[in-house]
Amino acid sequence: MLPIVLGFAASSARSEDAALLTVAEQSGFRATARYAEVVALLDRLAEKSPLAQRISLGTSGEGRALPVLALSDPPVATPEEAQALAQRREKLIVMAIGNIHGGEVCGKEALPMLAREIVTTPDHPLLRDLIILLAPIYNADGNERVALDNRSYQDGPELGMGERVNAAGLDLNRDFIKLEAPETRALVGFLSRWDPAVFIDTHTTNGSFHRYLITYDGPKTPGGAPLLIEFARRDLFPALTRRCRERGVETYYYGNFEGDHARWTSFPATARFGTSYVGLRGRLGILSEAYSYAPYERRVRGTLEFVRACFEYAAANKTRIARLLADADAQTTAAGMNPRADDRVGLRFDARAETEKVVVAGYVEQPKEEDEPELARGGSSAGDARPRGPTTRPRREWQRTISTATVRDYQVELWRDFHATRSAPRPYAYLVPSELTGVLENLRLHGVRSEPLPQEREAEVEVYRIDAAAFAEREFQKHRLATLEVTPRVERRRLPAGTVVVPTGQPLGNLVAYLLEPACEDGLAAWNFLDAHLEVGAEYPILRAPRAFGDE
Repeated sequence: MLPIVLGFAASSARSEDAALLTVAEQSGFRATARYAEVVALLDRLAEKSPLAQRISLGTSGEGRALPVLALSDPPVATPEEAQALAQRREKLIVMAIGNIHGGEVCGKEALPMLAREIVTTPDHPLLRDLIILLAPIYNADGNERVALDNRSYQDGPELGMGERVNAAGLDLNRDFIKLEAPETRALVGFLSRWDPAVFIDTHTTNGSFHRYLITYDGPKTPGGAPLLIEFARRDLFPALTRRCRERGVETYYYGNFEGDHARWTSFPATARFGTSYVGLRGRLGILSEAYSYAPYERRVRGTLEFVRACFEYAAANKTRIARLLADADAQTTAAGMNPRADDRVGLRFDARAETEKVVVAGYVEQPKEEDEPELARGGSSAGDARPRGPTTRPRREWQRTISTATVRDYQVELWRDFHATRSAPRPYAYLVPSELTGVLENLRLHGVRSEPLPQEREAEVEVYRIDAAAFAEREFQKHRLATLEVTPRVERRRLPAGTVVVPTGQPLGNLVAYLLEPACEDGLAAWNFLDAHLEVGAEYPILRAPRAFGDE
């Protein structure tokens, strides 16, 4: 047994309506739910209370409807109803998803448990201030590929779980820029329409041995609004840590030990990851990672407590959060409407150590054996820095090894901060040729505002010359990522009618620059949207308007 003591009482099946118990609870935490069981439970919860509505996020690659339970007083079933109610009653819209990786099932089981608590409690306090959206089985297709040896190092569920990727073999938590998967397109469209202020993505770790039941992270891409990163680190996460500790759940920033326990490192700052992407959109994205070596029941209940704590914090600080997000939108829009010469948008990022060392709770680990997975010392369900995969060692042997380990606190460098190593001046707008249909469709899916030129016009523009174009030797997510080196020049151009103007003076302006700048390590050029145009010595086809037309 891991030395993690939960201060909250496990709910008893005798005290609950059996029809509202999750598969995990019904099985004594030996199993996890299949798709049909999750949908049936959400429907029963919706039947239990008029304040719960079962709606759809979209459709998976194999045609499964992705269910969302909307909890609100009074009830809502459409984004228009939610936005009107939020404004009229001063409520905040919040969202949590589970199972983005099909074997990481803690959120899939915890979110319906939280929903049950809300619908069976008269005048539940969370509904006074929040509209709650719960999508517990986001990777529905991966969930159905159950096998006993999936995530074999993880402590349960012993009757098996699904696999990490979706039906097409794509990692849904690497897809938030390219939007290849139907699940991601559905979720991003949902975010655009419902506009949740807080978005929680629940995972289970793949990484180091430590003594935290839940690790977390938030907005981290330096190209986004700095207000959100500062708020999450200064206010949100310290408050969540205190609240969870009061309930017996130890939490800390997500990370892994590196350099023989000399560093605590995080995953990259790229917006291909869901919570970083939400931060780049100007909203609060929160990553929850349950500790994979803790017993299954503890992970589920710890995830439940963490999500509840997030919602309680959002409810108690709804006015402050709403004002923060409005300020972030206003600052981003204003920056694009009148770009300053010193305003640069980050395109490539490196981690750096914070000034002071911190203490991280871990174990004295034994030397690695040949069959020990790399993810025992590093790797993550969020990051890409290390290889990962199941070990051949039996799960119970791992449990015995961990349960007898000696605890140890390590003083480490904290590598959670990122800085831009490459940047570009923010333009007024990007000018996209109408024939770049793949780029324009991606922008539409992200919810970016754009408008075609009604007629030909002449303007001063910035043109990039492609100096170098390199492609990764190894395939990643079915792509060989491109790295471009470019040189800008300014000249007057005649722009054809139909050229699409994409202004950065909009709430998604930071995302616009991230997507369209050629040197961005994670933008559309990197993800091969423009391969046909990447000839060394040629022009990058997307132009920049440094100022508003007529101001040049």
